[in-house]
Amino acid sequence: MEEHESGPFGVVDPKLTIYALANGMDLVRDEGMRRLEWYRDGRERGILMEATPDGTLRVTAEAWVRGDAASMSALPQGPPHAPDALAKNLSAILDQALEAANGM
Repeated sequence: MEEHESGPFGVVDPKLTIYALANGMDLVRDEGMRRLEWYRDGRERGILMEATPDGTLRVTAEAWVRGDAASMSALPQGPPHAPDALAKNLSAILDQALEAANGM
């Protein structure tokens, strides 16, 4: 697995930016994580990508009530992905996670 200049998100970040813009989402960037966020049907929704200790990226669909951390629902989207593999199949993986988040 290849480590990119900006860590495991280096190869994914440009595509995440495009996906967020194309789908009217906010992209939150923090060390060790990225989250696409949007609002639908009275709940905040998100797709969380977290770096794992081995350099892979875990994708989780989320939904919560704004300001209520206890309301968080999360559904992992398969096993963690190598950054290059995630980047290669990003749209399909994010579309699946988006559907899961909207269903919560």
